[in-house]
Amino acid sequence: MVIDVTSHGATGDGITDDHAAIMSAIGQAVDLGGGTVYFPAGEYAMSGSIGNGAQGFAHIRLVGAGERAARLRVTSNVPPISGSWVESRIENLKIDANFHGAPGFDVDLDKSYVRHCWVAGWTDYGLRVNTNAVGLLNWIDDNFIEQCSGYGVFTTYRFYDSWIVNNNIGSTGPNLSVEAGPVRIIANHLDGAPQHNIELRGNKQLTIIGNICEGARKEAIIFTMPAWLEADDEQVAIVGNNITNGGKGAPGEYPAIGIYSVDTDRRTKGFNITGNFIANTDEGAGWSYAVDARHVDDLAIAGNQWDNNGYSVAAVRAEGRNVGIAGNTSGNRVTHRVVTTLTGDGELEASAGAEYVHFLAAGASVVTLPTAVGNTCRYTVKNISGADAILVAQQGQAIDGEPQLMLADRVAVDVISDGANWWST
Repeated sequence: MVIDVTSHGATGDGITDDHAAIMSAIGQAVDLGGGTVYFPAGEYAMSGSIGNGAQGFAHIRLVGAGERAARLRVTSNVPPISGSWVESRIENLKIDANFHGAPGFDVDLDKSYVRHCWVAGWTDYGLRVNTNAVGLLNWIDDNFIEQCSGYGVFTTYRFYDSWIVNNNIGSTGPNLSVEAGPVRIIANHLDGAPQHNIELRGNKQLTIIGNICEGARKEAIIFTMPAWLEADDEQVAIVGNNITNGGKGAPGEYPAIGIYSVDTDRRTKGFNITGNFIANTDEGAGWSYAVDARHVDDLAIAGNQWDNNGYSVAAVRAEGRNVGIAGNTSGNRVTHRVVTTLTGDGELEASAGAEYVHFLAAGASVVTLPTAVGNTCRYTVKNISGADAILVAQQGQAIDGEPQLMLADRVAVDVISDGANWWST
């Protein structure tokens, strides 16, 4: 059954307090065992929140007319939508907390949908989900969370086996802050001026796929192992995301993707970082690493493209056991200085752009060029010592499976690579 809120006295004129009329319409639907509560186009001023606390509502659908042409605007410091919603839908409404200090939604969902809503005027949280009660099989889908101050979407460990998909979220705190799992985070556009695009606060079985992550002030995607755990097995897949123009709070200080265990003894494991594009084109953007994984085991980093100043220090720092890094490509250029044994007072001027200097031991002449197995890496070798004899394997040629450089004594060269970050002699 469809119940029109105007049949219970709601006006939608933006002035009259329509809260009691809206709650009366919902009450009728509850008495009938469920139903659709319909909001014609208009602006519904409300002195209170639509909700019923922990008792909540079940089998209720709130739906607006047109293309989000019905606006629910509170006139006091309460969230427009609150309480428990079981097997319910909240759809096609403009939800306005009106900058009175409350979240847009402060709800406990169970087998329910928040879909195609526009959330505006919120404080601290656009959507705060399941802080009080367990809920699963929920969809947060196709919503626009307007840029405000705080978390865009914040979930607790009570929100699991659910989907966060197709949303456009602006915020100053994390766009998404997610705990527990399983949760699917798919095809969202995360932007504004957030601290992080996706913040993971201890999770299990997450899939983070096909998101656009823009403008983070720190890490675009960050996982932090809870300090109270001794060990953790996360099973997190970060696949096919476009991660751009981050680190703006302190360029060069934060990685694009950061995964952090508590310490070397209390470790997390189980991450797959595959097929992501990581880049910076905006002025003031810049990461230290494309991926920084500290004390992280069972980690795969494969098939990623980091280009256009995707990092300033190195592509990857991966400290852990059972780590596989392969098939990544890079457009960054890093210069390594290689110097054979020098005698007497020989001095070499530093060439412009050299970031690393390596002296070979006496009698050594073979240098294994910096790369990881299966990664694409190109080299340009420049003689800066004036010596005549440089024996170099042809560009791209491998000796015993590794690109190598052979030098005569008293020779110095710059090896300009396209972004590899491993070096051995």
